[in-house]
Amino acid sequence: MKHLLMLSAVTRTNRHAAMRGIDDIVVSLGGWIEGHTLFSNIAATFRFVLPASALASFAGRVDALGVHIDQAGLAALAARSPAGGEENEAGEAEVAGALSVTFVHDEPDLRREIPAIPG
Repeated sequence: MKHLLMLSAVTRTNRHAAMRGIDDIVVSLGGWIEGHTLFSNIAATFRFVLPASALASFAGRVDALGVHIDQAGLAALAARSPAGGEENEAGEAEVAGALSVTFVHDEPDLRREIPAIPG
């Protein structure tokens, strides 16, 4: 793995369904989720590793889910996808990436109650 593949996307899909769907897509393509970060109910970032040969399929499946990767991200995916075989031009069999998803909705910010600390 050479460099982290950085992707940005936007969706109007329910955030719970989108997050579950992205997890399922990565795992079904032979990859794994290394972690995620939630930013209230506004955005989420997924850190993942995928086989290089699955990058093109990843883009299509995520788009079918209703999560739309921007043009720069699609170009980066195409550049890192292998022309044939298992490795891309950089010799990567696996590609580490991060997908930042912004959720477009009319809901108020997600508020969490923080319990008081005794004492």
